[in-house]
Amino acid sequence: MKPTKYLLILLGLLVFNQVRAQQDLDSQLWRINRQIDSIVQVKSQRFKAELQRINRQLQDKDISQSEAESLKKQLAKQYAEDLDYAIYKLTGDLKRASKGSYVMDSIVNRQTAYRIRRVRMYRKAYYDKDRHKNQNTFAYVFLSIGLNNVLDQDKVESIEFSPYGYIQSRYFELGMDWKTNMLHKKAFLVYGFSFVWNTLKPTGNRYHVLENDTVKIVEHPYELERSKLRHIWLKVPVSIELNLPDSERGHLHLSAGVYGKFRLTTKQKLTYFTNGDSHDEVIKNDYTMPNFAYGLTGAVGGTDWSVYANYDLTPLFKNSRAHLVSLGVKWRL
Repeated sequence: MKPTKYLLILLGLLVFNQVRAQQDLDSQLWRINRQIDSIVQVKSQRFKAELQRINRQLQDKDISQSEAESLKKQLAKQYAEDLDYAIYKLTGDLKRASKGSYVMDSIVNRQTAYRIRRVRMYRKAYYDKDRHKNQNTFAYVFLSIGLNNVLDQDKVESIEFSPYGYIQSRYFELGMDWKTNMLHKKAFLVYGFSFVWNTLKPTGNRYHVLENDTVKIVEHPYELERSKLRHIWLKVPVSIELNLPDSERGHLHLSAGVYGKFRLTTKQKLTYFTNGDSHDEVIKNDYTMPNFAYGLTGAVGGTDWSVYANYDLTPLFKNSRAHLVSLGVKWRL
């Protein structure tokens, strides 16, 4: 078995284990998150009622302005501490259920962090307002893997007659994203850059040739063990990401956008047999691929993962109707 297959099997097992671990905690996350929401709602109502009582005392001149401010600070501090303790007990139960798993702890921390910030904002509003700051931009390193193929004249059904293998044609992407809050953390502008390694493998005993400024896929005169066209790009995507309301399945988001990419290199790798001997051949040629291409992208996913698709609006080759399409899985590291 080739090293690439070992790597794909290992990645598949890791993804499967993470998804199963997430499902094991879904019910507990849902229950505890709802308990936290209920506690915050009840204690918030009591907090507001106490504030109104203090304001009435101040209005009736039963207490001075300085006494009122002091009482408000004490009330806010006590309110935040009570909520911190209540949330600590609930999340502690969930962490114990996770049995010390790093993945589980990460899920718990991310699911409850924003609620703890909600609790502490009351204290900051009255206790240390000047030091309160909101982080609006976040940076992530990401990794994605998936499958490549081509569509003829934008027709989805044309992929059935594609000259490339469905599983054999793959891509690998490594890059960095920035997310900037646009609308109360319900919408984000996502932008960044990445390096993309695309591989297209023709079906059968065929390879790419360039004739009269036109790329053709033809039969090779010898028995091919390997035939693949690799092209590497520097990609710059920009998209809008929308956070969906909480559901029983946890946090979800949708995103859509555009990208531009610059071709860095293109080469064809062949391995074939003649007279029982194996020969390797590397052909460096642009095969009329554009130096710059652009397209559309869309994704749906959770907190640190997404399933997404890319579609090049620029033809893959000159004098060609083929457009590159990719489908894969992305992880934020």
